[in-house]
Amino acid sequence: MVSPSPTTAGLPNGVAPEQARFGEVYDRGYQHYLGERLGRRSAYWALITYSMKRAMGIKKSWTSKVIPFLLYLAVAGTVLVVIGIEAFLPDTVSGEVMSFSDYFNFIFLIEGAFVATIAPEMLCGDRRERVLNLYFSRAITRLDYIIAKVLATAILTTTIAVIPAVLLWLFRQLLADKPIDAITANVDQLGKIVVIGLAISLYLGTLGLVVSSFTGRKSIAVAVIFISYGVVEGLVNGVREALDDNRTAEWLGFLSPALTTDFLAINWLEPADRFGDLGREFEWYAYLLAMVVTIAIAVLVMLWRYLPED
Repeated sequence: MVSPSPTTAGLPNGVAPEQARFGEVYDRGYQHYLGERLGRRSAYWALITYSMKRAMGIKKSWTSKVIPFLLYLAVAGTVLVVIGIEAFLPDTVSGEVMSFSDYFNFIFLIEGAFVATIAPEMLCGDRRERVLNLYFSRAITRLDYIIAKVLATAILTTTIAVIPAVLLWLFRQLLADKPIDAITANVDQLGKIVVIGLAISLYLGTLGLVVSSFTGRKSIAVAVIFISYGVVEGLVNGVREALDDNRTAEWLGFLSPALTTDFLAINWLEPADRFGDLGREFEWYAYLLAMVVTIAIAVLVMLWRYLPED
């Protein structure tokens, strides 16, 4: 029996070496995608909605929803108490129980806690789970990723900063003797409330995100956000007290998130005789501009933070 030569070993009978097939493609039913290609805009919006759901603990255990629920309850309870007092005690002057600048000052700590809860969920998980390269291999860019996270955080924070304030404003107009006339006369105040609330939401949300962008551990990010708030506020207020009425002390107020947001609301919403010189060192638009500049710087820092991922 003659053994097959190396050039013909393993070939079917009658197949010459030069006719050998080195590979074949079989139709197993795979088909091309024929649906609509949604592109960058859809990917951008999907990232925003996914980030919001994750931050609020949707499709996660009930323990992930406890803190946001309690913070919402604190804000809603405050608004309901104020409305109840003004509704059942007609002699109470609207605004004396809680003016809108008082409202923004009161909820600052709640907003800070809310941001400290949701901002680490926005960024830390993606870095820890090593899915950033997967994100950036698709339609979105790194700037898209950062802006989407900023918007997702701001939208959620708006539900605490803006919506309760708008409801408080609306109920106050409905309690007036002529609600339609009251709404018409105070619509400019509503515009100011919305602008201030949106600015605060973007401002605090971006600050929380820039801290969270430096770690993949959510617990560390939460702790650093809380500690940073305390250290910055204590340091700025201490230096301002030491400098007394020095012009430098007035400029230092821009380094404090609490003072910046509080002075914006006081300066823009309150009459000059209510708080005196408090928050009047600069015009209201100076505080708003400081918040916009801070947001821009924070976005640039986050963009720099994610560039090394290439």
